[in-house]
Order: sequence, then C-alpha cells, then structure tokens
Amino acid sequence: MTDADGPTAQPAVVVRHDVSLAAGRALVAAVTDGATRDGRDVSVAVVDTAGVLVAFERMDGAPRFSAELAVSKARTAMTFGRPTSAMEATFADRPAFTSSFVLQGNWYLGRGGFPLVVDGAVVGGIGVSGDEAEREEELARAAAAAFGS
Repeated sequence: MTDADGPTAQPAVVVRHDVSLAAGRALVAAVTDGATRDGRDVSVAVVDTAGVLVAFERMDGAPRFSAELAVSKARTAMTFGRPTSAMEATFADRPAFTSSFVLQGNWYLGRGGFPLVVDGAVVGGIGVSGDEAEREEELARAAAAAFGS
C-alpha cells in the first residue's frame, strides 16, 4: 500500500481492544451485587467498542424499560469516551439540539453510563438503569473504576 508521501507499508488490519466476556460478566455481577445489597433491582449492560452487547442482566424487579436504557447508556459512554452524566451537563442549555442529537444515535444524556478504559483507551462501556439516577451513577462509576484499576 502507498500514501501521498510515497511507498510506505500501511497495516491492512486495525487491531482493536474490546472488553472480554469474562470481564463483562464480572462487571454485571459487581453491579447486581451492589444493587442486591441495597434491596434494589436494576438492569446493567456492558458493550464493546462497536456498541455491541457483551454482557447484560435485568434483575427480576427491574422495570422493563430499564433494559434498553442500560444499553443506551453503555453505548453513549463508550462512543464519546466519557460518563453520560457529563453529556447531560454539556447539553443542558440546548433543548432543540439535544432532542435532535439523541435521535441520531439513540444516545442517552443522563446519569448511569461510564466508559471502560484500559491504559487510556476506551475498550467498552457500562450502563445501569432502573433505580434512582444517583444510585445508577454510583453503581456504574464503581464498576468502571474497578475495571480500570
């Protein structure tokens, strides 16, 4: 392969690092264990760098709608490489833009989603839904922090 500066070897394949199934399951277990200790039920989703589910669980008492919200939170955090709570603050004063923006990617701009980061690179995302926003945020933050350490 060549580039504009002359012949140079360019890779034909890009290597991407993604969260593993084992790590996804461990993240789901950490969140559901925390929710169980609180006597609460949530949905939790872990996605890879393509936004595809790696691991998911909706606890028996979690609201049904929380399943899709957990996935949206995980995808949003992964795609933008930042917590969904940061997205909420960024768009707080732009309601018209926000409604259009959310529809373009099924993004979630509220609390409960965090990117999964290893050595500075985003390798996936985690989203939690079904409880109070503050508790969703705590559960997702703790799981993401434990993953990255």
